[in-house]
Amino acid sequence: MNRTFAILLSVYWAVNFGLAARSAALAEGIVVPVGTSGAESVWHASQFFGHLGVVLGNALVAALFSWTLLVSLLEEGDRRETANLAGLACAAALVMLLVDVAYAGLAAKVATVAPSAAMMMKFLAVLATHLVLRREGAGVDSGEAAPALRATSRVSTLRTIDAAHDTMADRVARRHRLRFSPPANDHGSP
Repeated sequence: MNRTFAILLSVYWAVNFGLAARSAALAEGIVVPVGTSGAESVWHASQFFGHLGVVLGNALVAALFSWTLLVSLLEEGDRRETANLAGLACAAALVMLLVDVAYAGLAAKVATVAPSAAMMMKFLAVLATHLVLRREGAGVDSGEAAPALRATSRVSTLRTIDAAHDTMADRVARRHRLRFSPPANDHGSP
């Protein structure tokens, strides 16, 4: 994986989700619901835990992208750990965006809510980030493995041909006693 590309995308998404967590925490504030009647208390508690989940989820995604940044800075040589962590962070970001849309519908007290254009663009951008990082990692992996694979497969092919040649030459050089054998289904009948 291209180190600079992974660093820039990790910084961008870590800041983006960190700011989303901060703005969600400051928008309504995390206020513990006070005692009210039964159904209203359950509704306030569900809103409280939903809002807390959105804040903590965005913070978790920001932490995953920060961790990806740290690993991409410290990893030398093989970049598989960075690619795995970037995939995990992108998957968490996509799940968090879906949770944001569901929470917006819950907060608006509607059965269905259409995601905004900004939310759809963010969703597509995270998906594109994941696909680009995966493609970048696959390109580096295939570029490094292709020459080694070609050399190894060429040697194994030559060894296989050589072994087949030796076996055939051994069979041809050996003397065979020819004798007549009846077919397997012949019972001695005329």
